[in-house]
Amino acid sequence: MKLTHKDYLNLALPFIVATVTQPLLGAVDTAVIGQLGVAALIGGVAIGTVVMNTLYWLFGFFRVSTTGQSAMAVGRGDYAEQAAALIRPLVVAIAVGGLFILLRQPIWQGALLVIEPDANVAANAHIYFDIMIFGAPFVLANYTVIGWLMGQGKAKQTLLIQVFGNLLNIALNLLFVIAFDLGIAGVAYASFSAQFVMLMVGVLVSANCTSFSLFDYLRFARITLADVKLIASSNVDLLLRTVCILIFFNLMARTGAQLGTEILATNAILMQVIFIVSYLFDGIANASSVFAGKAVGAKDSRLLQQVLRLNTQWTLMAMLVLTTALALSKDQLVLLFTPLPELIVLYQQMSGWLVLFPLVAGAGLTLYGIFTGTGTTRPVFRSSAAALLLFLVAEPMLVEQWSNHGLWCAVSLFYAGRFVFLYPYIGEIKRKCIGDRSVKQQAASSLKV
Repeated sequence: MKLTHKDYLNLALPFIVATVTQPLLGAVDTAVIGQLGVAALIGGVAIGTVVMNTLYWLFGFFRVSTTGQSAMAVGRGDYAEQAAALIRPLVVAIAVGGLFILLRQPIWQGALLVIEPDANVAANAHIYFDIMIFGAPFVLANYTVIGWLMGQGKAKQTLLIQVFGNLLNIALNLLFVIAFDLGIAGVAYASFSAQFVMLMVGVLVSANCTSFSLFDYLRFARITLADVKLIASSNVDLLLRTVCILIFFNLMARTGAQLGTEILATNAILMQVIFIVSYLFDGIANASSVFAGKAVGAKDSRLLQQVLRLNTQWTLMAMLVLTTALALSKDQLVLLFTPLPELIVLYQQMSGWLVLFPLVAGAGLTLYGIFTGTGTTRPVFRSSAAALLLFLVAEPMLVEQWSNHGLWCAVSLFYAGRFVFLYPYIGEIKRKCIGDRSVKQQAASSLKV
């Protein structure tokens, strides 16, 4: 199989658009509540989002690993395994979401101990959290459905589900917050409702988009305790990697809260833009993950080389485009989130870090897709742990020296470290998944643009 730029574009572009809609949920929440002109409300959504994202990202491997398993099953042409790749993690995801609901009080108390927001911000965040936590089973189940569709190469269907969900979220936000004046509770109700409807649409699409009937293979997807243990053990590296990232985000939120409510709100706006840019890169990673997974399933080393090459080329193009776009639009972006003059001034002081972000983060955000798609997950954890250690060492010194600028300098070091510490493992992909012939030479040549 010869992988061309057209092939990559046909899969990558819908994935990029579909993936970037995910952080738009948080961005819309922040933007709508920001129009009310109260910094404590923006901070409340920011803290509430951090807490919920901590839970969701902790089990984000449901999407990542499901994509890889689904793609490899496609490469093998195994319908039973394709069905099992969806149903088994879907059951586990719903169960984990239910556990979050049962443990909601200790989860909230633990979050307060870690982040330590001021009383007004905490009160608003609690309102948001108490509603959003009941959507946890829907969100985690959505991760599995979207991951499975991505692995199947169903880019248009993935795009349809996520764009529909986000448009619904926008409409409900405007209805509940602006029309019904429900404030921060309205934001939470809108996101909760959109998450539920997205899952229903995703299940319907999954059942009707394959060349075989999922229902014919349900007996092969029975889940046992052994299956649960296998899912948990095979994803331990991705879980630990997510723990590293969550520690990073929570420490960043804690430092922002300690620097003051206005800085916390400003950082929340900056992070919404960062999330959107990150998910744009993640769309490229998803496309590379699917092609790499198929290469492993089919034992096609030439296809894997082509994926590595195209991943590098597309990453460089995305870095150039996004850096240029942010440089031209950074001063206008803040107006989408808040009218408060003091926040706009603080944002403008920090906006240079947005322009730098694609250059320091892009390579690491896309390269990891090759590793997860081929099941080479241990390097992903190790590189994330090393990047976190770099952040932990640098952040206190930089914040003491340069306050919020120091915090964002440490953030940039973390993202850069995710590539620097992951790249040396590139040869392991072929050693583990394809073969050991001339691994280092092949890996080096495949990365040439």
